[in-house]
Amino acid sequence: MRKHHNKLYFGKYGFKTIFKMQWANTLYPTTDQHLIKHVDGSFGIVGEKHPKVSSLASFIMKNRNKMKFRVQSPITAFYTNQELAKYLITKYWDEWYGVETINPKFKNLGKNSVGCKRLPHGKFKYQIHLKKDVHQSLSDSERQSLWRLIENNAEQCLVTNKYVLDYLIGKYPHCYHGYFYVSEEKMLTPIYMIAQKGIDKVIKFIQVKNGNHKKIKRS
Repeated sequence: MRKHHNKLYFGKYGFKTIFKMQWANTLYPTTDQHLIKHVDGSFGIVGEKHPKVSSLASFIMKNRNKMKFRVQSPITAFYTNQELAKYLITKYWDEWYGVETINPKFKNLGKNSVGCKRLPHGKFKYQIHLKKDVHQSLSDSERQSLWRLIENNAEQCLVTNKYVLDYLIGKYPHCYHGYFYVSEEKMLTPIYMIAQKGIDKVIKFIQVKNGNHKKIKRS
């Protein structure tokens, strides 16, 4: 009987990052003997390399003993720790499809809850507050990755603060406070993976109706 990969790997590796890499099937079989051909350009036409295939082949050989992975078409999945998951998402941003985790610290991000009759801007359930010195907490590459995530998910993310926006897009090098909105919980995990060091707190808005509803207090 085939074992369930999520149950088998999550207990050890914590993160499952998923990519749509149509070209990844050329890496199979994923032995070092085969992967080295992609790195040195001897696979297929001699001297010709696919940059992303070559870089992924190098990554697998370097980190094979730190992770598990499945190379399939069109989906390729990696089971890793947080550091490697963040690297993969940043490196293969255009192919990134999703991330899953059962790490407890990513299951309780919204410890502060606020009751409201209407969600901010009608749909946003979470408010991500940045640290007052976020520019000192995040590297430039982390800032860029966070902005790409927000920009590429415009339906789920919203930046209303001019100073936060100027910082994220690289117009201004400093940011001392501010927040942005996220509509769904599933967006919190990739945001925390990329920018955890720069996040102060997450406020969760819970919509309540008039009637016999208990008042929700800030925690």
